[in-house]
Amino acid sequence: MLGYLMDGGWMMLPLLVCSIAMAAVIIDRIRAFRCAAKVDPAQLRSQVCASVADGDLDKAFEICRNSEGPVAAVLLTGLERLKTMREKGRAEIEIGAGVTKAMEDYAPRSMNGLEKRLGSLVLIASIAPLIGMCGTVTGMINSFSVMAEAAGLDPGAVAGGISEALITTAAGLIIAIPGVVAYNMFQKRVEEWNMHLEGSIAEIGQVVGA
Repeated sequence: MLGYLMDGGWMMLPLLVCSIAMAAVIIDRIRAFRCAAKVDPAQLRSQVCASVADGDLDKAFEICRNSEGPVAAVLLTGLERLKTMREKGRAEIEIGAGVTKAMEDYAPRSMNGLEKRLGSLVLIASIAPLIGMCGTVTGMINSFSVMAEAAGLDPGAVAGGISEALITTAAGLIIAIPGVVAYNMFQKRVEEWNMHLEGSIAEIGQVVGA
């Protein structure tokens, strides 16, 4: 492995930085999604809605505050708006609409913890192959320059130079492929959490407006 790094030339340095950064982002996102997954969103939603339906807001608040993840954060926002509007003596229909709007407005912010740094994966996966190709082009230019200056043509030397030049392209692709796969996996999980949020908003809105 060290031999490949040396043979690839100085363009392997930015590729090495890209690989380290990508690994760090992937590990960080895995931890974030695992932390959010500690709480079953469907069960959390059911417990909170049951508590609200029974008129036990204190229990609903406690459940949300003791839970992690975007669903708990959105439900907590809805409960806070529900409590405030009831204290002001608003009509039930108005309360239902107000609670739903508060949750919908906060939903994108609640996903920041999961969506954070996903753009970095796309960026790294995009630029790594370009850096690799740049290294290949500069390497081949150097190889042909040496050929032009050499007195005799050595096919083995030419093939060796081109082989070394292609190392950076291979390295760029090796970095980009896991990044693209990881991004799509994380994006799918984000979509699943968005569906949980939509379900939570709809269900709590029905309970409050009933």
